[in-house]
Amino acid sequence: MEKQVAKYINSQNLFSRKDKILIALSGGCDSVALTHLLEKLNYKITLAHCNFNLRAHESDTDELFVKKLAEKLKIQLFTKSFETKEFADSNNFSIEEAARILRYNWFEEIRLKESLDYIATAHHLDDKIETFFINLIAGTGIKGIRSIKEKNNKIVRPLLFAKKNEIELWCKKNSIEYRTDKSNYDTKFIRNKLRHKVIPIIKEINPSFSDTMLKNFDIFSEFEKIYNNYVHNAANKIISYRNNLIFLNIEQLKREDAPISSLFEILTAYGFNSAQTINIFKHIDTMQSGKIFISESYRLIKDRAHLIIKKNTKNNNTEYQINSVKKHISSPLPLKIDIQPNTPQFNILKEKNIAYFDADKVKFPLILRNKKKGDYFYPFGMKGKKPLSDYFTDIKLNIFEKEECYLLVSGKDILWIIGYRTDDRYKITEKTKRVLIIKQG
Repeated sequence: MEKQVAKYINSQNLFSRKDKILIALSGGCDSVALTHLLEKLNYKITLAHCNFNLRAHESDTDELFVKKLAEKLKIQLFTKSFETKEFADSNNFSIEEAARILRYNWFEEIRLKESLDYIATAHHLDDKIETFFINLIAGTGIKGIRSIKEKNNKIVRPLLFAKKNEIELWCKKNSIEYRTDKSNYDTKFIRNKLRHKVIPIIKEINPSFSDTMLKNFDIFSEFEKIYNNYVHNAANKIISYRNNLIFLNIEQLKREDAPISSLFEILTAYGFNSAQTINIFKHIDTMQSGKIFISESYRLIKDRAHLIIKKNTKNNNTEYQINSVKKHISSPLPLKIDIQPNTPQFNILKEKNIAYFDADKVKFPLILRNKKKGDYFYPFGMKGKKPLSDYFTDIKLNIFEKEECYLLVSGKDILWIIGYRTDDRYKITEKTKRVLIIKQG
């Protein structure tokens, strides 16, 4: 087993001899075996044990067991007690999900604080097979079929190749003691039901089922690489970026061989779920422009030819002052400010990121802000005022672009809808003596 673990660590490039590893030690057979194996292989290891307070006295006995094991092996041990049920109830999580969140968050805190390189868990092949079925039952994509990864960022799983009975046999041969969690036999949990009822029946049909699944996972992993390559190429054709917004070209999406999968993988990165993806694609031709979908951190709207994604931000009602003495500001957007005499040699560049004004008509400090209800201006080259909302409609700005748009204001007058249009009342004329030049970027 030691040789197999060492070979697997190297072949999967899990970590190196110089890396420092935090082992998640529950006290059960698998994590105790992993601790002994990495210790025998002379890796630099630290231990961490979670007491979830879910099994009364047994939880405390598990903690005492791992403390004695750490003392015996002379390995540093971190322990923490969690009120798991309270955390689950207050956040509407299942007990399993709550325990998973609590332990991985805490492991990462230790890893960072102690300058460790990786967190090692003792997941094995049986766990991977069970997770495959759990994902399949719940409904899954290619990542769910691939099941647990041997390496996921800073999480590594050095026993993922091994069968449960092989680990137990190794512990028995080496007289290694461990704790048994009785809840692992409670078939009210879906994983235990699969472990003790469903998978044994499958093994009656195919006694080599675990070996078959090990080969299947290799194939699934290859499928995933092909799939990811396809999605990556599709995303490059579908996605474009402008003004801190992500644009998905609807017609290009529809031309893809696998449009739903492409959309799902793109939107998953922004926190949208499969149900939202299916709903969006199903109604992509019929839903009204401006329809909004929300994830935890992003919003998506349907526009005429695009799906547009924007990161959620707090409503920005902040106003920024620009004094006449300032030559440059960087926040909330970069602007350069200059005043020059209006001579016959003065040249006006027709670029949308540069605006020119009669400096003697402008009142400082200038104000930089977002739109407000009731805003209006006098568009350059036109007579009469125009509500800002009507102007935005005319130039076909979407909701997000309207939110992102900044206005440069003098007193109560809008000088410049930055990047779009200036106000006619402040234009340069033959009488202009000094020119105020403001450049974006």
